[in-house]
Amino acid sequence: MTTEHRSKPLRVVGAYAAQPDEAHERRAFLEEVLSLPGVDGLEISWGAPGWEQDAPLLADVFGSDMPNNRGGRGGHVLTLIGAAATMAAKAPSVGLASPDPGGRERAVQLVASAREAALDYLTRGQRIVAVELHSFPTLAQADAKLGGDALERSLCEILAWDWGGVAVVLEHCDARTATLPWQKGLLPLDIEIGAVAAAASLSPTPTGMAVNWGRSAIEERDATAPERHVHRLRSAGLLRGVMVSGATDRDGAYGVAWSDVHPPLREQMPDSVMDRFKVAATLEAAGAGLLYEGVKVAVRPPQTTVKDRIAAIRGTLAALDGTSPLPLDPRAC
Repeated sequence: MTTEHRSKPLRVVGAYAAQPDEAHERRAFLEEVLSLPGVDGLEISWGAPGWEQDAPLLADVFGSDMPNNRGGRGGHVLTLIGAAATMAAKAPSVGLASPDPGGRERAVQLVASAREAALDYLTRGQRIVAVELHSFPTLAQADAKLGGDALERSLCEILAWDWGGVAVVLEHCDARTATLPWQKGLLPLDIEIGAVAAAASLSPTPTGMAVNWGRSAIEERDATAPERHVHRLRSAGLLRGVMVSGATDRDGAYGVAWSDVHPPLREQMPDSVMDRFKVAATLEAAGAGLLYEGVKVAVRPPQTTVKDRIAAIRGTLAALDGTSPLPLDPRAC
């Protein structure tokens, strides 16, 4: 089913990627993120490691009387990337695209729990616009078609539930290829498109796909890949979200080259392959009609101040608006 979109997409920040390690600093950090101009809400890493500490903090922040509180008036996206990756790491047969029935069922049950969480947020007055799913597990290339069939079965089950208006969105991660190293190594984009389109045609639940800029660049080791992936999804009528998150093409402060670790813009961190012009090209390819757009960046080193963490987020948000970000303190990133 196609979804009616707002003329302006919801703007979210995956703040968990940049949050301080010290729990006592996180509330002030989250409040400042939610107070940034143009920010509607958060991409929330539901069920990921550390969720038991983050959940009550988010509930507290959303329920506070802070100026410009976005808890009820904005909107948020739940991502299952951390929870799903953790399950797959512990049991490699677990995932929505698993040909193993038991592994697939465990992944479906994870989504069922996330649905309950999303509906609970709604009852407490916090707007959840989408839940992001992923096509775990990593499969051999020869099994990609089987994985696509399993993903379609999983999505058909999931989309049959009452989501209360929340969209179900599959976020594309780097696919496993024969010639390049991979990070997540999930299903190829066209196989995901086929599964999502087939399942969506049978359900009234708002459904689609999203691109994470960094993960698409990592897949092809190419900073122009995100623009192509966005164009492909738009052409298929499935594009619902774009998350702006960087990648590096060399070893450095963010680890080995092409790691999935969310560096900010090149203007702020020279090793990054993502600059404001590439972000602009990706958003131009996306066109109007996105359900949401957002940024997710991490900072180095771990002792980086809250001020510099916010500066990294603010700089990437500036790229969404086509403006040049301010440079970061050279001690950060």
